[in-house]
Amino acid sequence: MTDKTQIIVTAATNMFAHYGYAKTTMGDIASEAGVARQTVYNAFTGKEEILRMVVHQVGKDTYTAVMEAWSKTDSIDEKLSIFQDFGPLKWFEAIRATPDWAELIDGMQNAASEVMATQDAQWRNAFATVLRTRATERPDVVDFFYSASLNAKYGVENVQHLRARLATIKNATLALLKA
Repeated sequence: MTDKTQIIVTAATNMFAHYGYAKTTMGDIASEAGVARQTVYNAFTGKEEILRMVVHQVGKDTYTAVMEAWSKTDSIDEKLSIFQDFGPLKWFEAIRATPDWAELIDGMQNAASEVMATQDAQWRNAFATVLRTRATERPDVVDFFYSASLNAKYGVENVQHLRARLATIKNATLALLKA
């Protein structure tokens, strides 16, 4: 990504978070980025492509942060907590702070499903590596922890409720690894 493209993606991230996806215009993104609207169109075909790049960048940043934190511990318990803190909890708080958050999630599903599928495979491989020594014969544990952590947000009332649910998922995963 060029510096100018990165500035546009950062501006779009801010605008989507502040106004929501549907209400953010290409002009809003250009203004926030401090560039001409044509510059945004030269870099991206439209708002949907920008959203794909935002999802890609947020996923990449999260993965990098988690990998860095994981490199500082050998504890599986801590690694599971790190993922839940940097991933589902952080994403939940960011999305819920966004106006029209449900519409943003729909937009992400529609515009960035391929990006999210690629990131999903990357995370599953990372968890398979982390849990390999304990879950070699239980690949379902990787799927359980990852899928349950990502889906824990559904039906929760607030971040405390999500934290409690994620703690249950982590404890269940650790118990499965000991079984």
